[in-house]
Amino acid sequence: MDVLRDQDAAARRATLSRILKLFRKRAGLRSIEAARLMNKGYRTYQRWESGYYGVEIEAIHRFAEIVNTDPWGIIFAVEFGSVDFALDTSGNNAASLLLVALRRFHRRPGGKAIRDLDPRSLSLTYTRGFDLLIKRAEEYAADLEQWMFDEGLGGAGDEDPDDRTR
Repeated sequence: MDVLRDQDAAARRATLSRILKLFRKRAGLRSIEAARLMNKGYRTYQRWESGYYGVEIEAIHRFAEIVNTDPWGIIFAVEFGSVDFALDTSGNNAASLLLVALRRFHRRPGGKAIRDLDPRSLSLTYTRGFDLLIKRAEEYAADLEQWMFDEGLGGAGDEDPDDRTR
């Protein structure tokens, strides 16, 4: 059962191409510069950036290093058919950190128990974890907003006491 493959290879290649071009342009690179940095010939790079070769993990990792983004965010985004996912994970390496957490879990005592869990239990547990992430993001946004409007930041209480006596 392959629940992840909900788009065909051509759609995945098209998504990959959009992502690669977007990040290359955001990094201020021309194709020829990106090709040189990736140690690829220009025509080979053009084919790669067009999605012709599909997802090549090592090449994506090298590219992500060059343009300073999350390589696994790109890979997952291709599978999801979502350029936005690559953008959403580019600043915080969320997809890479997800894999780090999964690797750490697997290496822990008891981590091998994952093989004994049914897909429904795994899905429910992962969903709860993502719900907690949403809640944390909402709390973070509220904390940031409170911090920005805090009376101590630019409010009346921010005057230098020495300035009042002059």
